[in-house]
Amino acid sequence: MKNSVSFFICFFISIIVSGCTLKQDVLPTNLYSIDFKVNKNTFSTNSKSIYVEIPKVNKNFNSRKIFYSTKPYLFEKYAINKWINSPSYMIHNNLTQGIIDSNIFNIVLQEKANIDFDYILKTNVINLYNSIENEKSYAIVKVRFILVSDKKLVKTFTYNKRILSQKNNPYGFVLSTNKAFEEIINDLSFQLSEIK
Repeated sequence: MKNSVSFFICFFISIIVSGCTLKQDVLPTNLYSIDFKVNKNTFSTNSKSIYVEIPKVNKNFNSRKIFYSTKPYLFEKYAINKWINSPSYMIHNNLTQGIIDSNIFNIVLQEKANIDFDYILKTNVINLYNSIENEKSYAIVKVRFILVSDKKLVKTFTYNKRILSQKNNPYGFVLSTNKAFEEIINDLSFQLSEIK
């Protein structure tokens, strides 16, 4: 009896040890960025300043996970494809640089400073996902910008983009997302240049 108990204990320990030593294949993670470029514009610079707040991205989409949808109301995340950072930070950096490049404002602030600014640009990203329909892939981006001056609403700009991806894969979606933001910021720059 003592030998059989010892045998079972040794057998059990050997199974645990061998299970821990099995090599598991780890798939590499692909990291993507929202990194759109906007047109350098020759709008006449005014003497105004603007503070660009960090965008508020719908909490469902403001993570490093990249979401896709194959059916209405159903969202799934890619297993090995992620954003390199949260979308709010990536969009904020590119949006600020786009407004600087638009040459509309004399001062563009990305962080609050101890100076007065004429405008605040608030950004709400409502949708940011990959829609796959009939074997085609689309970047779905919906953004609302709110321009405020002296705590009063100046104007609201809403953009709802559905950009066809060249390829039906996560990288194709990322390229289409950057294209959508590029179109949005180029138009926003034009709209801001019209405000006196």
